[in-house]
Amino acid sequence: MVADAHQHSGSGAVLVGRGAELERIADALESAKRATPSTLLIEGTPGIGKTSLLDVACELAHERGFVVCRAKGSLMEREMPFAVVQQLFERLLRGQDGGAAPEGYDLVSRHLTADAGENSEFQAHRSTRDLFRFTAEFARHAPLCLAVDDVQWADVQSLHWLNYLVHRVVKLPVVILVTRTPGVLATDPLLIAELEIHSERMKLAFFTASDVARLTERMLGRTPDEKFTQAFVDATGGCPTVTRHILGVMRERSVPPEADVANDLLRPECEKLGQSLLARLNHQSPELVELAKVVAVVEPSDLALLAAVLDINDGEATQRVRQLEGMGVLTPDGELAFAHPVIKNTIGSAIGYREREELHARAARFLHDTRAPAPVVARHVLRTPSPTGAWAVEALRTAAATAIAEGDARFGAQLLTRALDEDLPVAQRQDLLLRLGLAETFFDPRMAAAHLEEGMIGLDDPREALAAACRLTEILYFEGAYDSASKVLHQVVSEIEPKFPAAVEVVRLQERITVPAPAPESGQVDFRQFDELQWRRGDELGRRLAGLIAEDTSNRGEELALCRKAALAALSGGATSVLQHPQRMFGVLNALLRADEAELVLRHCDEILLEAHRQELSLIALIGHSLRSRAHHHQGSFTEAGADAELALSAARTAKLPTDHLGHVYATDAWVRARLALGELDAARDALAPFDRSANLPRTWHHTALLHARGAVRMELGDNEGALADQLECGERFESWGRPNPAVRPWRSYAALAHLRLGQPQPALDLALRELTLARQWGAPTAIGRALLTVGVATGGTAATPWLTEADSVLRRSTARMLHARVLLELAAARWEKGQHDLARNHLAEAQELGRQCGVDVRPDQRLAGLAPATTPHAPVPHHPAPTNAAPPAARLSALALTPHELRVATLVLEGNSNDEIAHRLTVSRRTVEFHLTNIYRKLGVRRRTQLSSALAGLVPRP
Repeated sequence: MVADAHQHSGSGAVLVGRGAELERIADALESAKRATPSTLLIEGTPGIGKTSLLDVACELAHERGFVVCRAKGSLMEREMPFAVVQQLFERLLRGQDGGAAPEGYDLVSRHLTADAGENSEFQAHRSTRDLFRFTAEFARHAPLCLAVDDVQWADVQSLHWLNYLVHRVVKLPVVILVTRTPGVLATDPLLIAELEIHSERMKLAFFTASDVARLTERMLGRTPDEKFTQAFVDATGGCPTVTRHILGVMRERSVPPEADVANDLLRPECEKLGQSLLARLNHQSPELVELAKVVAVVEPSDLALLAAVLDINDGEATQRVRQLEGMGVLTPDGELAFAHPVIKNTIGSAIGYREREELHARAARFLHDTRAPAPVVARHVLRTPSPTGAWAVEALRTAAATAIAEGDARFGAQLLTRALDEDLPVAQRQDLLLRLGLAETFFDPRMAAAHLEEGMIGLDDPREALAAACRLTEILYFEGAYDSASKVLHQVVSEIEPKFPAAVEVVRLQERITVPAPAPESGQVDFRQFDELQWRRGDELGRRLAGLIAEDTSNRGEELALCRKAALAALSGGATSVLQHPQRMFGVLNALLRADEAELVLRHCDEILLEAHRQELSLIALIGHSLRSRAHHHQGSFTEAGADAELALSAARTAKLPTDHLGHVYATDAWVRARLALGELDAARDALAPFDRSANLPRTWHHTALLHARGAVRMELGDNEGALADQLECGERFESWGRPNPAVRPWRSYAALAHLRLGQPQPALDLALRELTLARQWGAPTAIGRALLTVGVATGGTAATPWLTEADSVLRRSTARMLHARVLLELAAARWEKGQHDLARNHLAEAQELGRQCGVDVRPDQRLAGLAPATTPHAPVPHHPAPTNAAPPAARLSALALTPHELRVATLVLEGNSNDEIAHRLTVSRRTVEFHLTNIYRKLGVRRRTQLSSALAGLVPRP
């Protein structure tokens, strides 16, 4: 038996994973000693270790008393007659160990040193026969091992001799070992084929995890765990050359064998490995190096593009591709793809920048000339030096429009930026600047503003001017630069009014939404003047108008039904469309939340966040998480609200937003509200530290909303006067800016409670009744229920019962569960005071059940001390009917919040599919599947896959 892990004493190389091959070689050597010769042909891709195996085989032969003769085929010597044979017998012809030359020396020497002109066909046959006789005679005195590396490059005469020897060496102690790289065009393919027929072929495989483990142990002196070995195989593809190189680097740097080491080391070492791999390919054929470079850089989809870039015909390109496929460098399926990413990465890293540019330029020109789609052409133009030409600009512009329409604005912006590097006419440059600014809006707003402002100079088209002005206004809105936003809108009105009068009222409505400033009545816009067909027609202008109407009606607290219809029309373009308009997304989803459509807001936020995370749009992710936090808070899911608020703050840090940016302030507001609801007063107070409690916050929309949150924290801290001041300041601003709707922020309710704590019941009741009037005018159950609760609390005693009873009735139509629980607690206290103890117990039981659904422990205050809730509530909390095997109510309500995509992913998980299998079936990335699963776990309150079955019982079919 030969050990699977063999140390070659001469070179110090460690050979693993070749146990079967070494054992077969050892058997052949033992058989040869008994006069049973063998010919073994070792095959494998470049770098797989053929030469290392041959080294060890020769060592084994030497240990067994064989005379070892070695040679190596070479491109430089393949035209020299008997070049390989001469290498084999050089040592023998000189005389072994300095002794006398063997018998027949003169004859063989004469054949090997003959001039090329003397090698007639007859002379070649005679030389082959004499060389065979010499070999046979030598083998009768001592066993002989003949080893030829890279036999495909052997000269024709040596190949003839080898085949002659293989046919005739009988009952002699001879072992012939040859290696070859499959796929490479040999010096004489027919002679190689003949040699293959009469040889025993051994094809070397790439390393397995166990091979890597053994090699790691021998080279590093440590036994790695399974995670390391599997990660190593995944990273290197099991390529022996790459594996040994990385392990050697680890040994030099004393790096421990940990799971992520291979990937971490491959990145900086790729260039060295690439040069090594290219050198091996160059040894086979310089033409193959050029082809490998083109495949790595251009990634051609067909042979025509490959041939065009290489400037060769299709037939020659096909021949070279087949060679690389045979060598194991490319996959054998004809897709022009590398067999493993590590091969592509190493080759790609060894190609210089200028060479890359030239290859992409050739590809782009050919694709343009053959009328390929613009995105295909633009992908190569993007990586070419400028100037390239007008055709390249058009391809970039068209491809950018496609990318942006499909939701990949970052890539669209890259294409437009490259187009601006060309020599352009003024009008074309202006157009590209506007397109670039629009694309940058939601991932780099500052650069977007700069490009939009530059592109708007001298713009003639009124529709383009309107679109650019509205987008620039969105950016300034998030920055809080209201004066600049107002200036932009007034300027665009003056420019478009003569040409596009129908859009003027839209611009004025945009200003009312954007700029927090009182406007004279003569300048007010009545949204009823817009025909419904205008904003329900489904085009971009219609969706913009619908979004403005939805936000304006929700701000003013009018026309609830109209607000809902307009909001849905604004969202009709889907998540991808609304991503391109952050202000519209923000305003419309807030409008839906004020309209008690929290479930719909959650679904839209999930879809928006999926796209935002896929495209790495930190600003959109921030807004999405903040809105989702508010929706969860609305429903009483405070833990989920806190988690989303934390993600929003993380996105604000990622985007490096200043603390006064709308996104940062809004995320802070969501965080404070969630922490306060969870009873974490210190955390809520600390979050407000950048906004000092004694400071006057700026008069912006978002800072004013934060005033409301700050007032709530002050009240919990016992600073009732400060709380009242914040709430009244918040209200004064919203009232003056035309936002009286209590659903925007219920500042009147909070101010009323502060008045009560300060012993001022009448101002408290006045504010509560005013809020109730406005809430009824708006019509959303949550706003009405909150106002009724405040009126009841302000009224106090048994007189509060009618107000609280109505609040209970109204909130049964709302998803605001914890608000409903507060009403029920107040109602229980009022019933208890009136002596209606059974009803009080029922209300307390309902409140505690709602709290349980929300994960909150609802405890009665001292007014209900000693009151135990009824076993069965008189009026149970309504919920969706569930089958007998359904999940608990809390989990079920969360499960109903899953989007259709999430339900599909959950179903596939329950069917036993892995993340990779799910990604393949849904044609998405693994990262997308993991993002869905994170949302599913969060919504269901579970931590692992095994808990999904019980959490989703009755909601998805059993596998």
